[in-house]
Amino acid sequence: MKKLLVFIASLTLAGAVFAGCPSKAFKAKVISFDKESKTLSLKAGKKDLKVKVGSKTEMVGFECATKLTAGANLEIHGCNCATKKGKVQEATKLAVVAKKGKKGKNKKDS
Repeated sequence: MKKLLVFIASLTLAGAVFAGCPSKAFKAKVISFDKESKTLSLKAGKKDLKVKVGSKTEMVGFECATKLTAGANLEIHGCNCATKKGKVQEATKLAVVAKKGKKGKNKKDS
């Protein structure tokens, strides 16, 4: 009986650990950046999204979000959880994604 109670308690605690939403990275294009609210407006596929850039947000490939140009490709981590409508989530990591070049474009013909 004691083992059964320990097993149930451990399952309950394990469920609490995994209760947080998974933060899968997604890719989007920059539309604009609002300096006052520190919010990035993005377009991911057909959806328009807003992501807050905070002091703890890690930026890879650029120093400041104000230097991002419209149309830049970004990979956003840590903000795809379902929350209340209208609430803007803070990203944990933003990374610039390099565009893949076409094969054979820069080759010289001999």
